[in-house]
Amino acid sequence: MVTKSATRTLATLHAWLGAVAAVFILAVSITGIAIAFSAPLLHLETGAFPQTEKRAADLPVKIDVLVAGAQQEAGASFIPLGYLGADAEIATYVEMIYGLSAPPDAGGEIQIVTFDAATDQVIGAFYLDRTLTHLLIDFHYELLGGGPGAVIVAALGLLMAGLAIVGLYLWWPLNRSVWRKIRRLELRGSLLGKSFSLHSFFGFWFALVVLVWSLTGVYWSQPEWSPGFIRPATASLPAPIAEQFQNSACNDEVTVDTAIARALASHSHTTLLEAEFATPWQPYHIIYLSTGSDIDKKDGDIRVWASSNCIDQVHTESVTGIEVLGAINASIHSGESFGALRVPIIVIVGLVLSLLAITGLIVWAKKFLFAGPRVH
Repeated sequence: MVTKSATRTLATLHAWLGAVAAVFILAVSITGIAIAFSAPLLHLETGAFPQTEKRAADLPVKIDVLVAGAQQEAGASFIPLGYLGADAEIATYVEMIYGLSAPPDAGGEIQIVTFDAATDQVIGAFYLDRTLTHLLIDFHYELLGGGPGAVIVAALGLLMAGLAIVGLYLWWPLNRSVWRKIRRLELRGSLLGKSFSLHSFFGFWFALVVLVWSLTGVYWSQPEWSPGFIRPATASLPAPIAEQFQNSACNDEVTVDTAIARALASHSHTTLLEAEFATPWQPYHIIYLSTGSDIDKKDGDIRVWASSNCIDQVHTESVTGIEVLGAINASIHSGESFGALRVPIIVIVGLVLSLLAITGLIVWAKKFLFAGPRVH
């Protein structure tokens, strides 16, 4: 049994660690709400994301047509690197070709050209890193700090999960009815009392939600921190296969359209989500396919690597078994698994996390920072 002294120590740690993390939690929560509206925000900035009809099921994607349109729009120096469908990583109504505005050694920037999926007509082009929306996304995932920033965000997720568990333990009543306590929300009295009541009430009701969003965020930022057996085989090409692709002696010319057509023919009842094109530094195309399930709506549940110079050199990986636990993380954290309820759920979760951060900070400040002298 935990002693009263140990419980007080836990409460103090919960308050101080929560206070230290509160500003970061608030910032990540607000940016999380904002990027739930990434498509309309990008449209406001660039005019390149209108609501258009999506591609008909019987209308195949013709990458060569889209690439030609992208190069005409972005300029002859544009280097196409990949295709994003309307249901890919950035959920929109349009399709995209992304690439570099110039070779890397010439200072090329990431440039995106968007298309009306129903007509394959160019809508617009923009530089991704010059948009405020992309800045918000980078802040949410990396605190604008690249790899080290992503580590901090992942550590913050673990801390949030720990705070949720400890907070639930501290809240749990020992000598009275749980049902009676969970219905109690007191908004009268002092600021400290109201803040504590709000923090306790929403902390209990959303404890599981906070735990899930925290841990899925950790996986998103640092998947290598998770047990290896839940990481999908689709995440990367096995090193021996990559070496075979690299050392291929074939002289075939396999276009990305050919690779996509062969992948879709080999995997019936799938749709194309996105594709990465072969480049001088990557001698293969990567095709992302989806079966339409809720396993992983962001990256697909089947991935095909197809050599760009050897027609029969193909490698396929699928999400199977317990790997579903890893694959579904991104879809849950981004809200994609919830379909039409995605935005409302993301907004609610973001607002609750913000409320917990603010009320927790107020309680900490009132109890520890601005507390009056103790009477002995």
